[in-house]
Amino acid sequence: MPRAKAATKRQAKETVDVGSSNTKRMATRAKKSTSKDSKTEPEPVVDMSEQLFSQYQDFERTDGKSLIGPEGFERLSTDLGYDMSQVEPLVLMWKLGCTEMGTVPYENWDKSLTTMGVSNLDQLRKAVDSGVSQLASNQKVYKQFYRQMFDYLKTGKQKVISVDYAKDILPVIKGADNALFDKFVAFLDANSEKIKTINRDQWQSLLELSRTMGDSLSGYSKEDAWPALFDDFAEWVQKN
Repeated sequence: MPRAKAATKRQAKETVDVGSSNTKRMATRAKKSTSKDSKTEPEPVVDMSEQLFSQYQDFERTDGKSLIGPEGFERLSTDLGYDMSQVEPLVLMWKLGCTEMGTVPYENWDKSLTTMGVSNLDQLRKAVDSGVSQLASNQKVYKQFYRQMFDYLKTGKQKVISVDYAKDILPVIKGADNALFDKFVAFLDANSEKIKTINRDQWQSLLELSRTMGDSLSGYSKEDAWPALFDDFAEWVQKN
């Protein structure tokens, strides 16, 4: 009887061992199967550029174009914490490749975000803030930005911009050390009956004039190849 009891115990133990072994093998197979399935069914990739764009997209358009319009752009600027009267929204437009004031086609949006390495609002804010800093430290970058502003201010295929638009934007983009822009705005105010528009050559020449002559225009000469508008401006500066 003691031997029988011992045999029974051994048999029970062997049964448990076999069951345990089978359970382990089944668990291992299940684990491998799960691992295999997870490899064949990857999680879907979310396009953050498109997802972010859709939050500000103009869905009421009837022309089929995918773009952010002026209202959506203003909401985007507000969500980024920007004041629409300051330079940051203008830098945002420039960074996003706007085709006109406050209008961003999806193709430009996607390309710009990819170039900047941006996938969320925090990263976009940092990119814009970096762009603002560049305007103050890099004359070449500022020149590109300044010239782009003319295209944002003109309407459609017009080749000139309204003096009123120029007067609104120049104080915003002038930078800390460009008092000549303020004088030019005052000059335009004083001659509002005579000067109604600014052409591209005049717009671009204003920046070059500020860099080469300074705010006093003391070295200005009518013999130089400046647009005629600046002859009157230089004379006005000397008198005022």
